[in-house]
Amino acid sequence: MALEEKREKRPPVTPMMIEEEAALRNGSRGLPPGPWAEAAGPRPRTTERHIAVHKRLVLGFAVSILALLAVTMVAVLLSVRFEECGAAADGPPRAANNGSLPGPAAGQPRGRAEPREEARGGEEAAERRQEEEEEEEEEWQRRRQLPPWARPRLPRHLRPLHYNLMLSAFMENFTFCGEVNVQLEVRNASRYIVLHAHRMHIEAVRVAEDKLAGAVRVARSFLYPQTQVLVVVLNRSLEVQRSYNLKIIYNALIENELLGFFRSSYVLHGERRFLGVTQFSPTHARKAFPCFDEPIYKATFKISIKHQATYISLSNMPVETSVFEEDGWVTDHFSQTPLMSTYYLAWAVCNFTYRETITKSGVVVRLYARPDAIRRGSGDYALNITRRLIEFYEDYFKVPYSLPKLDLLAVPKHPYAAMENWGLSVFVEQRILLDPSISSISYLLDVTMVIVHELCHQWFGDLVTPVWWEDVWLKEGFAHYFEFIGTDYLYPGWNMEKQRFLTDVLHEVMLLDGLTSSHPVSQEVQQATDIDRVFDWIAYKKGAALIRMLANFMGHSVFQMGLQDYLTIHKYGNAARNDLWNTLSKALKRVGKSVNIQEVMDQWTLQMGYPVITILGNETADNVIVISQERFVYDSDTKTKDSGLGDNSYLWQIPLTIAVGNTSHISSEAIIWVSNKSEHHRIPALEEASWLLGNINQTGYFRVNYDIRNWRLLINQLTRNHEVISVSDRAGLIDDAFNLARAGYLPQNIPLEIIRYLSEEKDFLPWHAASQALYPLDKLLDRTENYNIFSEYILRQVASMYLKLGWPTNNLNKSLVQASYQHEELRREVIMLACSFGNKHCHQQAATLISDWISSNRNRIPLNVRDIVYCTGVSLMDEDVWEFIWMKFHSTLAVSEKKILLEALTCSDDRNLLNRLLNLSLNSEVVLDQDAIDVIIHVARNPHGRDLAWKFFREKWKILNARYGEALFMNSKLISGVTEFLNTEEELRELKNFIKSYEEGAAASFSRAVETVEANVRWQRLYKEELFQWLRKSLTH
Repeated sequence: MALEEKREKRPPVTPMMIEEEAALRNGSRGLPPGPWAEAAGPRPRTTERHIAVHKRLVLGFAVSILALLAVTMVAVLLSVRFEECGAAADGPPRAANNGSLPGPAAGQPRGRAEPREEARGGEEAAERRQEEEEEEEEEWQRRRQLPPWARPRLPRHLRPLHYNLMLSAFMENFTFCGEVNVQLEVRNASRYIVLHAHRMHIEAVRVAEDKLAGAVRVARSFLYPQTQVLVVVLNRSLEVQRSYNLKIIYNALIENELLGFFRSSYVLHGERRFLGVTQFSPTHARKAFPCFDEPIYKATFKISIKHQATYISLSNMPVETSVFEEDGWVTDHFSQTPLMSTYYLAWAVCNFTYRETITKSGVVVRLYARPDAIRRGSGDYALNITRRLIEFYEDYFKVPYSLPKLDLLAVPKHPYAAMENWGLSVFVEQRILLDPSISSISYLLDVTMVIVHELCHQWFGDLVTPVWWEDVWLKEGFAHYFEFIGTDYLYPGWNMEKQRFLTDVLHEVMLLDGLTSSHPVSQEVQQATDIDRVFDWIAYKKGAALIRMLANFMGHSVFQMGLQDYLTIHKYGNAARNDLWNTLSKALKRVGKSVNIQEVMDQWTLQMGYPVITILGNETADNVIVISQERFVYDSDTKTKDSGLGDNSYLWQIPLTIAVGNTSHISSEAIIWVSNKSEHHRIPALEEASWLLGNINQTGYFRVNYDIRNWRLLINQLTRNHEVISVSDRAGLIDDAFNLARAGYLPQNIPLEIIRYLSEEKDFLPWHAASQALYPLDKLLDRTENYNIFSEYILRQVASMYLKLGWPTNNLNKSLVQASYQHEELRREVIMLACSFGNKHCHQQAATLISDWISSNRNRIPLNVRDIVYCTGVSLMDEDVWEFIWMKFHSTLAVSEKKILLEALTCSDDRNLLNRLLNLSLNSEVVLDQDAIDVIIHVARNPHGRDLAWKFFREKWKILNARYGEALFMNSKLISGVTEFLNTEEELRELKNFIKSYEEGAAASFSRAVETVEANVRWQRLYKEELFQWLRKSLTH
């Protein structure tokens, strides 16, 4: 059915609705005289002398009859049957004196007029309510207390037990209305009910003790936008240990944004189709229904959704019954949920189709997506691995998946890669749909790991939920860690946890956590505005790295046993970090080990940053070494600014694994617990030619530095026989050396000497570590006049391996997962370095492949290097190639291809094209909202566009902040991406002046940006010439 036809159908307007609407317009909130309103309407006056006795009796009888009729009418009105909620919201939600909505919502519903008298009455009522609220606040001020609605957290006197939520969704005008009934348990007596509600219009509020005892009179109710709450003031206090029912009728917009209940769209057969979907984490359920929107308030939910029959609706639980109506509407009633928090409640209204599978334990798994994507089989890969992963987690945790079904929903627009809603996980299309014929291994890996992450949340997050957002890492850190454990289960030969974890998690987050503007994994969160800042890579990646360190020093089997106990004890409830520490300590005791996990881990979770361990050989005593620790920071100038960095305030209990090696052998590792600023330790078998290696396989969350003699021995070992040192340790040495040099702990030449051995390196991981470590150095130098000296040195290290490996052949007819993942990823890494640093053969090959595609209109470019070829071609070739890629971006239906085509457009050397792309990025019809950030960041990474992106960011900041300000990660990702490679004094001044002009919002992100740019400027001043001098000398030998 066409969209235009669907717009014609809506629920009929009934007389009851008209009466209710009139009552609401008159300011009585739809409540009748008597116990439901503070005053009845005007009454006719009369006197005894004008009425005879018999007339009085007749009149009394008539009044009684009228009163009975009025009470009956009120009872019917207050029942507000679900099917009539929709008709009441015939038009967009109205602005009202208890709340307002932006945009068209402020207008009146279609076809309705407001008499002037009623308008004046409404204004007077609003003024009275305002006066009452001000008087109430003044009373609290006299008590020197904040009123309960002005406090950052909800008061603790009530607990929700159950929500009965009934919704009507109007996709033709993007509005919805709802009725929520909340069963409340009273813990402490109070005459206030305070719960979250934001950006909605409240139609009516009712409180009743129970079904028999009747109503509790509502004196008034109002929205308090400062803390995003609805306040219900009662005429008497609620009694302790009693149960009450709170009923609220409301309406709101299905927003054109990325949070709450929002809308998205896609085009099918030339027709634009719309869908509505929710994103409630962390604090946006309150935009979709009034609720106690904090994770501690777990309750059960019973949801019903009314929608046009041309749509389907989905929620956390399966549909119990569907009621079809003659007017083309249907109401889906969903089963009741287990106890759960509001942030992972979810629903969707869409035209999607699905495919399904069933796990061994009977869980029904469905993947919903656009009909054309389902027909192409784009969701089949995700569906199949989801079934296997549920079975894996059930076996690993020894706790069954808790719901009868799990739906995976692929949507075109979403603020994040995915959201783990219990039973209805939502994914942006790029992170779940995969076309085997045109998807690379890298893309397959991205899809796989996002799915593994979200499925882990069904246990860590949904089944067991953090008590409060300060411990968000308890769910995000575990889900991020299990991305690698779960992927190893699917692809055992890939060695994700032992290898890719280092480059993709550990090395990345240590860059961020090496700034003094970092923060602890567990950090205090007082109010809603603080919550966004805890959702960053510190929570996700540092959390995962600490969990990995913990699993390694506990032993994986004991760690697994502890997790099983933790989930069993706390399922359907909430837990804090100490609950985890206690459970893991008990697991260790059961195997005869005694380690106070809380004492150790509190130092890692409650302190920011991480240590650098320095190991020095003692010249006066045989086999004795000195081990010291200090906090690692990139900008040593900050040590003088912050006295806390120079004293003993930063100390960790460090599980340092250490081994001794020589030219042909490395000893087994020993563990040393380092807990003091400096310690002496005896190391057996430490001979003159032996070298030391610390943090074996980089299982610990710290860097290791050595004296120059030990570094020289390690460099010689890598040059002569690198395989004596493990793959993980080779990658770790490369990353530590580059970052220690960048921070001034090491001479600049040491890391560049280390990578000389790469011409003999046949493993992917050290190459990947080198590539990632070189990237920020490259960006510090790519606008300098001597950049060619640096690029020439790197090309010399890459050249021989590039010739050995060559280019992949066209593999369109081969399996997506090739026989040798490691080999293909190594070849891709070497080709990327060769093309990036200007290898002529690499450039010619890329240009030839692009030209062949344009002339034949057949894309024969190998899947695993398409992004490299596209970017190189756009960079080297003329504007026609850019236009060709732009055309392909618009015409392709494969989301994986769309992503790399868009990113390739940012590689141009033509500043006019880059400016054009930047301006187009803010057009949502051309570039999806979540992709616009990537466009701006990729232009900033291009040396020809860095200043353009920085200028665009400043000019469009108000638009960008309005669009992404509330979405976790997005603003911080954008700010970091645009500023991280600014490195001149002028750019630093511009950044500081910009922050002064726009102080509101994103303070933590801007603070990190300033520190990063200051460190870049400092490096340029102190180390740039030292590096170039060494490079010149090295290239002449």
